[in-house]
Amino acid sequence: MKLVPGSLILSCAILLSSVPGFAASGGWQSDGQGTRYWHVTPPPGQCNISQAKNRALRAGIYRSEIIQQDDNVIVLRGLDQSGDRREIGFGNIRGCPELDGYEDGRP
Repeated sequence: MKLVPGSLILSCAILLSSVPGFAASGGWQSDGQGTRYWHVTPPPGQCNISQAKNRALRAGIYRSEIIQQDDNVIVLRGLDQSGDRREIGFGNIRGCPELDGYEDGRP
C-alpha cells in the first residue's frame, strides 16, 4: 500500500493532537479585529511573553519588546501614551506579577 503525502500529513496531525498537552497548549488566536497571533500557554508556574505583553498593555505600555528574560524576571520596554519610553518588569512565576523598581529602566 502506497501512502499519499496528504494522508501522511493528516495522520501526523491526528497523532500530534492526541499527545497530552500538545493540542491544548495554544495556537492561533484572533484579537477580534482581523489580526491573528500565536499564543502558547506557559508551563504551570511560569509567565510567558504573551502574558507579560498583555499585562504591559494594561499598564499603558504599547509596542513592547523584550529587553531581558531569565528564570526570575521578564523585562519589557515600550512606549506610553505620551510617546515616552518606559520599562516594566514581571516576575517569571504564575500570574506574571509586576515588579516594583523596574520603572524607567532602574532596577
